[in-house]
Amino acid sequence: MEEDQPAAFAIVDPLCSRYANTLTGQFVVGSKIALAAYRPVTSNTRDAPTEFAGKDDVLIHMLQPEFNFDDPILRSLIAEANSTFVALQALKRRGSKAEYTKISRTYRSIIRACLEKLQDAVISADEVDDADAQSKYQQYISIFYSIECVWHLSEILFLDPTPSNAVVPQLLDWIRFHFPAAERMATDLLLLGREASDSEDYWPTLKGLILQGQVDVARALLHLHPQAETAHFKLTEQILKAMPVYNAHGGVSIQKFRSQWQYWLTDTERKIAANILAIEPNLEEIVQLVTGETQIWNAQIQETEYWYEFLPGYLFFTNPACKHFELGNAANTWLSRWVRVKGNNSNELKMKHLDRVILSLMENDMHQVIHAIQLMADNQWFVTHLIDLLYNCGQLQVVGENQVNECIKLRESLLYDFGSSLMTRNSLWQLGMDYLDHCGQEGQAALAMLLTKIPLHTEKQALKIIGIAQKKGFFEAEQEICKIQSKKSLNEERYGNALEWAIRSKDTLYVTSIADFLLNHYAKTGDMLCPDAIANIGAKMFISPRLVFLVKYFDFFQFYRKRDFLPAAELLVNLLESKITPEYFWPSLLIDSIPLLESKDPKILSKETCAILHHLESELVPLIDKKKKRLEKYPDESVEILKDYRIENIEEIINLLRLACARNLSRAIIIENTIMG
Repeated sequence: MEEDQPAAFAIVDPLCSRYANTLTGQFVVGSKIALAAYRPVTSNTRDAPTEFAGKDDVLIHMLQPEFNFDDPILRSLIAEANSTFVALQALKRRGSKAEYTKISRTYRSIIRACLEKLQDAVISADEVDDADAQSKYQQYISIFYSIECVWHLSEILFLDPTPSNAVVPQLLDWIRFHFPAAERMATDLLLLGREASDSEDYWPTLKGLILQGQVDVARALLHLHPQAETAHFKLTEQILKAMPVYNAHGGVSIQKFRSQWQYWLTDTERKIAANILAIEPNLEEIVQLVTGETQIWNAQIQETEYWYEFLPGYLFFTNPACKHFELGNAANTWLSRWVRVKGNNSNELKMKHLDRVILSLMENDMHQVIHAIQLMADNQWFVTHLIDLLYNCGQLQVVGENQVNECIKLRESLLYDFGSSLMTRNSLWQLGMDYLDHCGQEGQAALAMLLTKIPLHTEKQALKIIGIAQKKGFFEAEQEICKIQSKKSLNEERYGNALEWAIRSKDTLYVTSIADFLLNHYAKTGDMLCPDAIANIGAKMFISPRLVFLVKYFDFFQFYRKRDFLPAAELLVNLLESKITPEYFWPSLLIDSIPLLESKDPKILSKETCAILHHLESELVPLIDKKKKRLEKYPDESVEILKDYRIENIEEIINLLRLACARNLSRAIIIENTIMG
């Protein structure tokens, strides 16, 4: 028997080979890993660039497991299963056994419906001769058949045990469901009536029914045989009809049943030994199977591909009262027998992954079961939903110092990984939210972060995600999404939209940066961007002092354009006094005062004129001197201080401003003194 070998992938990277094939990696989003060549560094490594630095390209290799659920058929499965998952959480671990069993069967019915769709897809691919699609869907069928098979057995062993813990009747149902060939053929033969015995499948079907414990159906087929009224057929019918069948609800104790069974077995073996049935070897073989005759069963084992295929039938005839806790020993005993009988052909002894999972389940080795089902190529869908179901119904048994905490950690870890994986898929992120919602604080933190990573193609999508963030109280996520939208609009030169999204983010620093961008653009070009957006900011301007300055300056700008000089002058003086003017905007602000100061009809009084002159000498002149000194110290930085200020000759402008202040001051003083006189 061989174990599954891990898959190996070759990464071709010349730079990596020069560093002794060393790679370093980092998770990017979800399960995606970025790998690159890595230079091994130790305490003795010389701190200097390598000889390859700057010569070879550094390749970054992006690795990510294949995500099956991008396929439309599997996407429908994951969507339907999500609804069932949410319904399970609503029970809040207080549901009844029947409710949990119903949930489990709903999951299985979803898988079976998916398998039917996959079968149809295989047929369609075959019709159009699409070998790749056919191979892909065949692989999916193999995966989800195994999942349904394991889930069904888990349901029997953990969710729906009988009161007496007798497991054989349910195992018979399980094996009939997953090996339905004999039952289907029996249905066809029963429809043929008396002609059934003419079919070459008649006796193989009868044996198949007996091997699966379907004695009543086998008897019905025997009645169709033309010799059904002969002595040997009647004797076989009598033996099968008289066979004791264990019923946990029948009111018969185990001891009494075993006494009845032993009496029936002894009587049947005596009849076989008397060669009463030798006239019809097929009937004799059927009766020998019912009595558990070793050689006959071994002959049937030779024909099986799966070690567990005839185990339930054998237990039905030899240990029908087998309990849950006895199943592990019975399974290992049967497996050893299967290996021994089929030992002549070593190729048939290679246990498949499904074989090992089923053995672990029957042994109740939950750690091994969890490990094994995580290796199924279904992107952790199965292990996540099964463990969540077992946890919710109180049937998750794991070993640890504190079993309750270990179960919680295991479940939340699986939900976290699966939900995070879905959140990275454009079409499935809404489903991923439901899983992260139910895995504790870490899930909430991941959800808040991953909401900001969802690709946004329209503002409608952004508003939808913001609504979700608001509902869940994720203020930082809401803020980040607004900032992302603002940056996107800024890159698209939709400046009004960028400003609105920035304000909506309520991030003072970011709003300040957008306001700075608009003010800088005006200072350099004289063009006010997005005037409509600025005009309608209203009380929202108080989110940032810089935004307040932008709005107030825009008001001044509007008054000035309308030649409404008195309120413009008043607003300008208020801005000068406000202490919120950014350094780079002082030249523009003071230059804007020149036309008002040069007006023949004074718009600015003497007191305000003195204030302007004060700001000129205390703000702009020191700023210019500071720039000059920096240019002298670092001449290569720039040759034009004018780039910062939108002026041709800064010294000339300063002198003009001084002169304008002096003229306006003289006019204002004369007018003010005349009025007072």
